[in-house]
Amino acid sequence: MMTEASSQVRSGVQFGLLITALGGFLFTFDLPLLRLAAADKWTMVFARGVLLFASITITWWLVQRVSAERRPFIAGAAGLAVVGTNTIANIAYIGSITETHAANVVFILALVPILTAIFSRIFISEQVHSVTWLAAALSFLGVGIIVWDGVHSGKLFGDFLALVCACCTAAAFTIIRASGRNVATSLGLGSLVSAAVALLFFPVDFASLLNVTSFGMPAWFWIALNGFIAIPIASTLIANGPRFLPSVDVSMFFLLETVLTPIWIWFLFNEQPSNAVLLGGALVVVTLVAHSFWRLRQSLGKAQSTSSPH
Repeated sequence: MMTEASSQVRSGVQFGLLITALGGFLFTFDLPLLRLAAADKWTMVFARGVLLFASITITWWLVQRVSAERRPFIAGAAGLAVVGTNTIANIAYIGSITETHAANVVFILALVPILTAIFSRIFISEQVHSVTWLAAALSFLGVGIIVWDGVHSGKLFGDFLALVCACCTAAAFTIIRASGRNVATSLGLGSLVSAAVALLFFPVDFASLLNVTSFGMPAWFWIALNGFIAIPIASTLIANGPRFLPSVDVSMFFLLETVLTPIWIWFLFNEQPSNAVLLGGALVVVTLVAHSFWRLRQSLGKAQSTSSPH
């Protein structure tokens, strides 16, 4: 018979898979919505950051009102660390989507699972299987092909910013996994800090938010759809994923962004990546899809073995 404890483990795995899959799917609309806004990068960093902070803070306040459990706005040192990583990630991400092609960004961000595995091994001593190290080697080879193409096409800086964003995201996953804390509000505060950086140190063009852009809508509409609705929900779901699953498993759901975002961009903007980027991206995607299936089967297998009678 299945014990109560093993039933809870299995339910936790299933719930973790559900929320991270939904969060990963919503993230596929992140880059297309920002491209539809057609604003300059520092204006987008500011507007998106403020909206993300407002949305996540309002959600936290509403949860506090209806829940008996009282959670601090900043979850201690882990929360502050995630504020720092998210601030850098926000700025690097917006910079990357304005400095290089969309496919380059999402293929490089596909390194997040591998970087998470490496960081988890180094900083919290989680075991990393030899299969993961092989996937890491193949993935870095694929990204190397993309970056090499960026050198020749003048997109190297954008590719570098995408890599910085991937490293910060992986670091945040590792911090969440190590602490077990709910740090969703830290993502909001990190967004606010990035907005403050844009406002204080770089040119922010408020008037451009009123410009009519894609499909006859003003720029602020697309940024609001991104920063006030889609990404706060996605971030909250993803941030809670490592509480139920290993951080490596959670990061696998960013593969949805890797596969679907270039499709949305091709459909909306007819932006086609170069052959070298397609080659490198294909190597990354095939490697990580195979690795993700292997990792998820391992997680479900462990849950099932825990639930089996002894």
